Amino acid sequence: MRARGSQLRALAHQAFSRSGIAGSKWYSRRMPGTVKDAVDTYIAAASERDPAARAKLLETCFAEDGCIVTRNREIRGRAALADEFAALHADPQFLRIRIVSAIDAQGATFRFLSAVERRDGQSREFFDAGEIDATGRISRILTFAERLADS
Repeated sequence: MRARGSQLRALAHQAFSRSGIAGSKWYSRRMPGTVKDAVDTYIAAASERDPAARAKLLETCFAEDGCIVTRNREIRGRAALADEFAALHADPQFLRIRIVSAIDAQGATFRFLSAVERRDGQSREFFDAGEIDATGRISRILTFAERLADS
């Protein structure tokens, strides 16, 4: 398992370096190994512009039948997620994905805030919470767009 984690970290580091994603190191020491590896690699995959490299990253971190649930739809399976990331990168206004919080992980669960930034200066923030399966891959992510209102 340790070798797999090292390989995932190396792939994630390569993708972070190519994508220019901000904040890839500052949260690394706060998470348990397996969850940390899966989340790091997922973020790297979302940021990766090369489809072949993105597919390799997704294969290591996201369960084949994993799902992402939003308020109005479900993205089921690694292939559907790859299609979503491809559409994101095909948008000429897409600039980057940025992590805007610490990544909190405990046991098999995690949560973090991210932002999708556009070339026109607009940004949309997301709250993601999820879990990994017994293989160390992400099996479910619940994604919420925009911040909660203050009480």
